[in-house]
Amino acid sequence: MRCFIGIPVPPALAATLTANPVPPTARPVPAANLHLTLAFLGERSRSQLEPLLPPLKNALARLPAFTVTLSTLDVFPEPGARIWAAHARREPALLDLHRQIWDLLGQAGIDAEPRQFLPHVTLARAAAPLQAEPAPGPWVLPVNSVMLYESPPDGYYRVLQDWRLKD
Repeated sequence: MRCFIGIPVPPALAATLTANPVPPTARPVPAANLHLTLAFLGERSRSQLEPLLPPLKNALARLPAFTVTLSTLDVFPEPGARIWAAHARREPALLDLHRQIWDLLGQAGIDAEPRQFLPHVTLARAAAPLQAEPAPGPWVLPVNSVMLYESPPDGYYRVLQDWRLKD
């Protein structure tokens, strides 16, 4: 199954973000699918995922909950790209969470993504490059849990595991 680890966007914030207009040629992401990806795992079997669950649970249970500022809605990752997203600030708590998850994944033999971590919440996708004016924020994303998601062909993500951060 195709899967990833991410921060869920709570329904109230998802409603606020999706109420903003998207570029006319872009296809909106369903509000229930909004998340901030921390680690894309690609195709993994359940037997490959099982050994990851206990160490992730233990590590995440020790981390305090925090917030992330979504600063603006804009084309992502650069002008002329095909994604409309809420750009997240690279705040220390978010970067630490990302690093700790990848440290554990690396210990399990999963290679880190070669691209730099550019935190964002994808709001819409387009078939052609987007040209649009940014919409200023800010919006606050509470980070109370981290989820392991399955990304099935039907396009609606399924939560496989939900790890709560320390309150």
